[in-house]
Amino acid sequence: MTGAVPRGGPFATAGRHAHHGSTRQLEGRAMEQEQGRTDAARAGREGRGDLAEEALRDACRTFARALGGRSRAWVVAAPDVEDVARRLGIDPGAVVEPLGGAPVRMRDVRALARHRDEAPAAERVPLAVDVSLTSALGCPAGRLGADVTLASLDRIVCTPACGMVMVGLRREALQGRDGCAGMADVASALPVPEVSQLQALAAGMADFDARRRCANDNAQVMAAYLRCHPAVRAVRYPGLTDDPSYEAAAANLEDGFGPAVDVLVDAAVAASAAGRGTNGAVDLCGRYVPGGTASRAHSLATAEDGKWLRVECGCGDARKLVAAAEALLRP
Repeated sequence: MTGAVPRGGPFATAGRHAHHGSTRQLEGRAMEQEQGRTDAARAGREGRGDLAEEALRDACRTFARALGGRSRAWVVAAPDVEDVARRLGIDPGAVVEPLGGAPVRMRDVRALARHRDEAPAAERVPLAVDVSLTSALGCPAGRLGADVTLASLDRIVCTPACGMVMVGLRREALQGRDGCAGMADVASALPVPEVSQLQALAAGMADFDARRRCANDNAQVMAAYLRCHPAVRAVRYPGLTDDPSYEAAAANLEDGFGPAVDVLVDAAVAASAAGRGTNGAVDLCGRYVPGGTASRAHSLATAEDGKWLRVECGCGDARKLVAAAEALLRP
């Protein structure tokens, strides 16, 4: 009945909430302390200096907090996300990109988690996601229900194939549930990046949040501009309210809708644009590096009525980016 007082009176419910809140706070502190001890031990046993140890610890704590779900995070040395997935015993083909695809769309991590939970506990397969495009700061995958979260750190350090990958496990995965038995031990045993890599990580983390927010804002501007362009037949960007995956993106992403805007253009326009670059990619507003100021346009999939191009926006001046896109689409 609406408005009914719970058994034990109104203060019983408040007391239970306070107790649960206190318990969650204690568990959170314990997780952070254990995270710190784990990272310090890993850095120490590899002979890392104090600054490298601090950079590793701070980055892992930042990622763990961003992921939510009482996650623990590691930064490991690896060539790519696929390599780390294999080491964790996960089929790389089963790793889901919440924000990805061609054209770009948002997959609801909460719905994927519900689908996992429909299987009997003994038959569940870990839900693993790759948030390289948004980073852990832009998609709290652990809180949304992902067991394993992976991300290349290229965009943080502005270096292609930087050799560092973030691994995040939510609390249930740390406990070995849903097919994750022993996974925390495997993650803890993965190699630590070199001192020079950790120094680059510390430098990148200092301004990465501002850079990613700016890139997301630029993508919103670019999407609004491109949908009005006469050479563009369609735009896919989850930040547009009429985009098919807008609702999922609004519920899954934070601080914007990602840096990627996909546009459908005539094949002739796509060929002309691609001809201005190399290997089907054109740098806009400078030399493109992941997470930098410059942007990049490159070919995606062919459609019946044209070809999809992706503009991955950097954190430079939005007006210059719009002007560069206008020049790129000019016949």
